[in-house]
Amino acid sequence: MFTDLLYKLRHNESNWFDTFILVIIIFSAILVGVETDKLMMITFHDPLHIANIVIHYIFVTEILIKIYAFRDDVKHYFFDGWNIFDIFIVLLGFLPLFITQDEATYEAVLAARTLRIFRSLKSLRVLRLIGRFKQLRTIVETLLHSIPTLWQVFMLMGILYYSYAVIGVFLFSENDPQHFGSLSQAVLTLFQVMTGDGWSELMKANMYNCIHPHPFLSPLYFCSFVLVGALIILNLFVGIIISEMDETRRRHLQEEMGEKMIQDTDDALLLRLQEYKQSFDKEMNTIIEELKRRKA
Repeated sequence: MFTDLLYKLRHNESNWFDTFILVIIIFSAILVGVETDKLMMITFHDPLHIANIVIHYIFVTEILIKIYAFRDDVKHYFFDGWNIFDIFIVLLGFLPLFITQDEATYEAVLAARTLRIFRSLKSLRVLRLIGRFKQLRTIVETLLHSIPTLWQVFMLMGILYYSYAVIGVFLFSENDPQHFGSLSQAVLTLFQVMTGDGWSELMKANMYNCIHPHPFLSPLYFCSFVLVGALIILNLFVGIIISEMDETRRRHLQEEMGEKMIQDTDDALLLRLQEYKQSFDKEMNTIIEELKRRKA
């Protein structure tokens, strides 16, 4: 039974141990939520502390078992970024276990144990073992692989924000000091405009009934920013993510095909090669017959 479990862990196949860990992760996340209540934390400090210790060492045991499952090739275990994430969270999990039971340290306990909420993200790794949630892993990997390209869009957005913020301060600082009184306030206001939250009211407020009305510049300023920032930049984000998602799906398909070829026996591979040869011979015979017919 244990040998079969190790085999499934090595090959990322669904098994009872991963299901058990998923249940513990969910319970741990609920426990962290309970600990946000100061009264519950003070009243049930000892049971909660013991439960945290037990849960933490279950996670430690899980990592040790999985490392043992890859004992023949331990490097393969550490090549998976999710495994590195697990180890990092488990190491952080040691922090709240050594804090005293003094009521005065409640804030410290809460702050340290909040780190363990990130353990719930491990459910993403477990869900990849379930076929119907395979797209979830594709989405997560797509976002991670999109970061290098998205940085270029962030740089473009930073230049856009800075330029428009400077212009906004010069134009509207006296009319609307609450939103354009300083460069930082202008940047925050532009972020609000980019989300579509009340930008038309800001535009109209600087067109009429103000110290320096701008009936032409105000619409030009706000409409151009909404057009460039909210529409063009947003579409750049969407386009990059969709392109990367297609690439991620193609990469997953190649990996699955490669694993399938590796798992096939020699006899199965030989049979597939024979089928390919027969199909190729049949196509070539058809082409030769057609050429002979045309010459005749």
